[in-house]
Amino acid sequence: MSRRALLASLCSLPLMGCQSGETATVRYRVILSADIDGKPVEASTVMEVRYSRVAHSLIGTGGATRLYGEALIFDMGAKGTLYVLPVEHPPHASLDQVYEYAILSTFGIENSFGGLSDTDFNVLQTARGRRRFNLRKTSRLPAFVAFTDETNPKSIYEIDQWKLSERFPGVRFTGLDIEITNEPITSKLRERLPWLNTPKQVFDRDPPGQHRPESDRPIGYLLTRAHFFGDGSR
Repeated sequence: MSRRALLASLCSLPLMGCQSGETATVRYRVILSADIDGKPVEASTVMEVRYSRVAHSLIGTGGATRLYGEALIFDMGAKGTLYVLPVEHPPHASLDQVYEYAILSTFGIENSFGGLSDTDFNVLQTARGRRRFNLRKTSRLPAFVAFTDETNPKSIYEIDQWKLSERFPGVRFTGLDIEITNEPITSKLRERLPWLNTPKQVFDRDPPGQHRPESDRPIGYLLTRAHFFGDGSR
């Protein structure tokens, strides 16, 4: 169980005495930039992340987050469409949170959300402008995926952001930015991919008895429909 999930479950227990402290809400636009046949193009989605300090729990003072929004749709017309998920897929690892950490490091905060200081909360509450996406001082980015047939979720495949031209000739990824905004959170994805509304499992899974570690599975064997949304928008 993740630290965030543990905190949430502890705070739901009677007589536990969990008490929320400082909070900060950051509404932001994720902006993908690319060149298509030599012309600069941008696509974006508006998301929101809420940080809170949780005090007086069984495990002491910590933090919690809540993410709202959905995957970014980058529609390139006849060339196809790719999606930037609100999770990352590090090499040889399972899926992980991405914007919850990246908003902090993008705006110069070194602490994780479990140890945000008063100064950190002030930075989040007063954040302004547009900055290059920065995930904990690494070159990692959210996961990029596409489909050979968008009506079939099992046709999903992962894309190396820096090798888009191998899948989409003439397309070159140039960067990902974060921009503070007060515009409404984007809600387009369920209409674009109607199978996200079904309660059924839509992605591939290993057959019973096969036990591949998550680090060895293609992204389609790790994803659920929920991974296309922030945890507050599922």
